[in-house]
Amino acid sequence: MSEAKVDHRLDLIGKVCPYPTLETNVTLKKMTAGEVLEIISDYYPARQTIPDLARNLGYKCELIDGEKPVFRFIIQKT
Repeated sequence: MSEAKVDHRLDLIGKVCPYPTLETNVTLKKMTAGEVLEIISDYYPARQTIPDLARNLGYKCELIDGEKPVFRFIIQKT
């Protein structure tokens, strides 16, 4: 999925709880099925909260560069 065409991007660097999860949820609600969202973050707890959100909504979520200070998520809305 990391090679998928990205339709929407969220740069959440410097944002802390609750904004990474909140902004991800708001953006996902605006998207249509099949679209892909890329999220860029440096907020360590988001490594758990964003995949949990995606899983609860039934969407695929991939963490990329999770061991680095700045990491990305790719979420495909289904």
